Amino acid sequence: MFVLPVFTSGMKGFMETITNGELTEPDKFHMNVFGIDFAKNLTISLQCFLGTKMDVEAQKLLAQSFVAMCVMCLGVSMGPWAMAPIQEVVPALIYLTVVPGAYIAAIMGTGKGKSS
Repeated sequence: MFVLPVFTSGMKGFMETITNGELTEPDKFHMNVFGIDFAKNLTISLQCFLGTKMDVEAQKLLAQSFVAMCVMCLGVSMGPWAMAPIQEVVPALIYLTVVPGAYIAAIMGTGKGKSS
């Protein structure tokens, strides 16, 4: 979802989406940071695709690593160093509860997942 604006309006479109339109004229620092975030999003998408080709146990390990990533991001978002007002982090908090919840549901499944 966050990757699509890059293909339609470039990196600036990605940054506008991520910052809710607050950052429309980024400097080199922000271009670098958001470029890294974009690459991370592509990597996660690739890992999800590659996970469809893994056996069930490897899929569970991959899902566990994604849950761990979400928990770490939640800690960063809610830790004492967090600077954004709560209303700005609500979309991230929803993502950081729904996505790992889906992974946990998959991990707790019957183990009869499809392995290609």
